Amino acid sequence: MESERLILDRIRETDRQDYFDNISHDKKLLETFICKYAETIDEVDLTSYTTNESLFAVRLKESGRLIGIILSFDEKDGACEIGYGIGSGYWNCGYVTEAVTRFLEYLFDERGFQRVCASFFTGNEASRRVMEKCGMHFDRLSEKELEYLGEWRDLVYYEITREQWEARKKPEIARPALTYITLRERPELEAAAAEWFQGKWGVPKEAYLECMDDYLAGRTEYGWYLGLDGEKIVGGMGVIENDFHDRKDLAPNVCAVYTEEEYRGRGIAGRLLNTVVDDMQAHGISPLYLVTDHTGFYERYGWEFLCMVQGDGEPDKTRMYIHR
Repeated sequence: MESERLILDRIRETDRQDYFDNISHDKKLLETFICKYAETIDEVDLTSYTTNESLFAVRLKESGRLIGIILSFDEKDGACEIGYGIGSGYWNCGYVTEAVTRFLEYLFDERGFQRVCASFFTGNEASRRVMEKCGMHFDRLSEKELEYLGEWRDLVYYEITREQWEARKKPEIARPALTYITLRERPELEAAAAEWFQGKWGVPKEAYLECMDDYLAGRTEYGWYLGLDGEKIVGGMGVIENDFHDRKDLAPNVCAVYTEEEYRGRGIAGRLLNTVVDDMQAHGISPLYLVTDHTGFYERYGWEFLCMVQGDGEPDKTRMYIHR
């Protein structure tokens, strides 16, 4: 099978060198893709791979070189799971998304599967983004599901059904796209944003304005972020030194995370969380911390439970998360 730049076909014995270079000897890839490490090419044995009809090489069209693999497994009751790995030298080129999209087309349209799922280690944001680009949606978090590289790993599962796959092919009814901004991009929204956050959390408007003033004046890089439907604020969050808890050493904190109820389920909070992380890292600020009572949500976006903290004036401790 082919896509614009790739060929997906059977693995051959002549692929040993490429498989060694881009899979089994690529330590960066093996941090996220389960495969036995090979120190030398002599340790690579492709015998069982060449006869596996559910395993495909991912090749560059222009050269035929194997740059990765993709496979389906646990095929039962009209469902299967997929796994994929592309050599780290070929990351950030769109090859993974292109390969997974073509493979899903094969599984749904040619093999007739009704549901396809995939998983990634918590913190692997690149794989999460690939799945979302391919139309997959969060299914569940499985804590400490397997041991790999000396530690027990949490797995985040995403899935897509045949109905969802078919819906992607149909022209969507046009609706205005949401926009995501930093307050520095729209400083005229400062007063409206402070009032919006006050209405959601009950913290005095003046407290928000003080933080926003510092951000807009460049006295801090701790920013404020908004999701807009036209000019209407429908989601938002900020970054502050401490979100009213006793662990002053765990800073800065993402705070005031909120999405309007009628807009939930559209990925707004996740998009804003990723924007915050990227923006803070661009300013050399990492890790980030966040206090919440939710479980299973923030893990989707690379956050990990760290410890319990005592909130100011709160009777019970609250969960503290970290994004490294």
